[in-house]
Amino acid sequence: MRYVGVVPDEEWRALLRAHLDRADEFRVRMPDGEGPLSYGRAQFAALPEVTVGPWSGMRDAVEFAGPLTPAVRELFVELEPSLEELPKLWDYKLLQNGKVILSIGDFHDVLIDVPS
Repeated sequence: MRYVGVVPDEEWRALLRAHLDRADEFRVRMPDGEGPLSYGRAQFAALPEVTVGPWSGMRDAVEFAGPLTPAVRELFVELEPSLEELPKLWDYKLLQNGKVILSIGDFHDVLIDVPS
């Protein structure tokens, strides 16, 4: 994984779409309640085929996980137009065949898998 950091919005949107095209699964983590860290909660909870369970990375937090369907891809594009502007998702991972290929932490700490 390689740290990317904050990139301009146009570059971010291209990077996100490229990883959404490769990924087949997602995990979104947030506190189990309302607030800015829980942005997107209602949208992910409403998706079919999504499981919700406790997340061990933070007390009183949940993880939404499921397959990266076309509806989920569009939701990520809608919720993540910028790395710098809030509101946005706080913590998530995109996976391909069980391997993390894009990781976002603390709103904009970006790690990406660099194919060899």
